[in-house]
Amino acid sequence: MKIPFVTGLFLLSLIAIVFTFNSCHEAKGFGRTNMEVNPQLGYVDSVYYKALDRQFREKIEEYGCPGMAIAVIQDDQVIFQKEYGVRSVQSPAPIDENTLFRIGSVSKGFAGILAAILIDKGLISLEDPVSYYLPEFDVKAKNEDGILRIKHVLSHTCGYTEHAFSNLVDKNVDREILYKYLAKLSPRDSTGIAYAYQNVAFSLIEQVIEKTTKMSYSEALDDYIFSPLAMCSSSSSFEGIDHNFNHCVGHNGQRNRFVPIALGQHYYNLPSAGGVNASIHDMSFWLSAIMGNRPDVLTPEVLNIAFSAYANTSSERKFWNKRREVLSSHYGLGWRLVKTLNNDLVYHGGLVNGFRSEIAFDKNTKTGVVVLFNSLCGYSNSVIFDFFEFSNTYLQDNGEEYL
Repeated sequence: MKIPFVTGLFLLSLIAIVFTFNSCHEAKGFGRTNMEVNPQLGYVDSVYYKALDRQFREKIEEYGCPGMAIAVIQDDQVIFQKEYGVRSVQSPAPIDENTLFRIGSVSKGFAGILAAILIDKGLISLEDPVSYYLPEFDVKAKNEDGILRIKHVLSHTCGYTEHAFSNLVDKNVDREILYKYLAKLSPRDSTGIAYAYQNVAFSLIEQVIEKTTKMSYSEALDDYIFSPLAMCSSSSSFEGIDHNFNHCVGHNGQRNRFVPIALGQHYYNLPSAGGVNASIHDMSFWLSAIMGNRPDVLTPEVLNIAFSAYANTSSERKFWNKRREVLSSHYGLGWRLVKTLNNDLVYHGGLVNGFRSEIAFDKNTKTGVVVLFNSLCGYSNSVIFDFFEFSNTYLQDNGEEYL
């Protein structure tokens, strides 16, 4: 029996939809979430919403940011989510909640949490030698037993000089070649004590995860995090953003204006270090999960493993350590832990290919924010601290100052 062309085309489309649905959600509970998502945000404090929106608009105009997307969570609810500007200054296409951004080193938080999941399941240990999973990587660590361990990789305490071989990551050199270079490099500083930010060394966790799960790193990320959290547009490959028409391009500053730049393939060679793509819609799910609202996916034990302090970074020459309100800073597993006069933050930022991203939540007030920029506009340096300063003041004044 011959199937009419139109009927056949419909069936093929239906099959494609089913397979797309299953590839994202499988059998793990489509849309399950303790976070209440209301697109109208009708229950939100309107004074807070309008004041926050006004602040964002003023900062966007001040810094000339081409576009950005923001989500704010209080307890287990999205209380503010909005997109501003365009995907590219060369196109009028607006950013919406499903527009993809590159999130750069905010990707490290996914790797840290994924490792913590495997640790919680008893599949790996922070004390495991890296050489157990990569026999060819038998580096002599600069510590008493000479062993480089998983905890050193994820906390940037391997002892290597800062950003060892990151210049080759920018040139999209294959991961295996990068590891060969790194294996020949002797640690300069004390392993397990000295902190120095890494990309190549951090990405060693990929092979640990791959050997343990029998999946590629990207597959494991989807299986353990993206699919259970219904982060359907998120990915960790160049194709994942390039083949989706609804994506931003990054912008670099040039002569007092922002100029779009082509999507690059660098850091997809080390997706754990900087290769995740996501929309603000998906990142609001992620923010809620790391805030403890999805214990079915990220247990309290997993979050405690990832958000414990493994390295003191208070002397690191970063802008947040120069702020008067910052009391101390440490590094967990792919996450920064920053204590200020008023907040106890779990935080990370990212920069890649003309994109900036910032994510943070306060353990005390149960308030979280994620901001995605498609440019290197200066507002990205202060947006997290500006937001918490605003929220702290608003809570203290009960909103009266903003009426």
